[in-house]
Amino acid sequence: MTLLGAVGGVTAVPDARIGIDEVDVSSSEPVVDERTLLNVTVSNSGGSPAAANITSVRLYNADEDGNPRDEATMVGGLSPGDTTDVALWTEFDEPGEYRLTVEVVADQEATGGEANGGTVTVTRDVIVDVQPVEVALDLRTRALAPEDLESDDDDQNAGGINVGGVGDLLGGGGGGLQAGGTDESDSESVESVDSPVAVTVVNTGTTTADRVSLTAVGTSVRGDRGENAASDDADPTTKVGPFVVENLAPGEERQVIIDLGPIDERSDVTVTAAFRGDTDVRNERGADRTAESTVTYPTREGSPSVTDATIRTTDDGQVTVDANLGNAGTGELNGVVVSVTGTDGVEPTPAGQKYFIGTVSAGDFVAFDLQTVANASVADEVPIRIEYTERGVRYTETTIVALPEPDDERGSESGTVGTLGVISIVGVVGGTGVAIAGSVIRRRDV
Repeated sequence: MTLLGAVGGVTAVPDARIGIDEVDVSSSEPVVDERTLLNVTVSNSGGSPAAANITSVRLYNADEDGNPRDEATMVGGLSPGDTTDVALWTEFDEPGEYRLTVEVVADQEATGGEANGGTVTVTRDVIVDVQPVEVALDLRTRALAPEDLESDDDDQNAGGINVGGVGDLLGGGGGGLQAGGTDESDSESVESVDSPVAVTVVNTGTTTADRVSLTAVGTSVRGDRGENAASDDADPTTKVGPFVVENLAPGEERQVIIDLGPIDERSDVTVTAAFRGDTDVRNERGADRTAESTVTYPTREGSPSVTDATIRTTDDGQVTVDANLGNAGTGELNGVVVSVTGTDGVEPTPAGQKYFIGTVSAGDFVAFDLQTVANASVADEVPIRIEYTERGVRYTETTIVALPEPDDERGSESGTVGTLGVISIVGVVGGTGVAIAGSVIRRRDV
């Protein structure tokens, strides 16, 4: 928005000192069909010999004849040195640059025995750059852990989230609680969160987003393949909201924490913002515009994998799998159990005979062995099921090891998983690199 400072024509007695000090447009970038306020500051100079009565303040299209866009009448009197503010409103039908003229008409009191003081008219031009209407919100989501919201009293910053700057804590186990303070009640509220997701709502449009509300719906994720285990008519793993977020002006953003409540399986959570624009209000349109963002909750920092597998087979179909269960991630895996999943030609691990590994730290690996029976004429691979817990959620993944070919020149051993090929010594323990020849480190069956 550009102001032209030149004052237009002045017609009155020579000592008239009425002036337009400022024309302030309420928005730096007015929008089509949006009411725009122009605040006009009118003054009577301190050197003026008499008071003046402001009879009208008008807003016109510059260089055009016709009715004013807006007019304020009977504004009031100004003594020498006084100022007053006058509000004028207008709207624009099309985007573009508009040149407007503000006109002030005042009656000045008579001085020095004059019968009347005369009429003063002053003008000032202003250029307004009107933008097209764009109603748009952007959602940015990030999965957190409850401990990410724990913070020291000194800086109120944890897990990359400025807890002191978060406006609201919404939904789930903590439904509707407020975060952002430092008193004891706020601390208790943060600790009650089960499954927090940080949501940043950004107004990327050119008009205010009104009636913004957030909902979150989760559906189950199976294993590490991203397969959606929930059908369209299945119950969601979580559903919270709607929760109201305050209105957002263009360019403004607000961060809130949504608590999804207890989640006992990994889920794809879709956060939806419903909203409407200022122009929708006048068109009686509801808050039916939406923006979405999806985040997988909880995030997994552990990454289990089967490596360095040796498969031994016998003529009667007995199969032994000796391998390592490694953790290539950055988080700890707990309660790790491995077993053979039944498939065509392969018998599953009997109940009570799964192999319990326990805890596998980040960057660590543990040896295990499994036995099964396979029909080589039907099956050519053995599916290994890995069950583990991370951050309180139980996961199940399946990986495949290939059975050796019947005419394999190497005999009855085949290294089919990992990059190191066949291993002849089982029991390389953890990240220590210690190999125990001629023995196998075992964990108990479960």
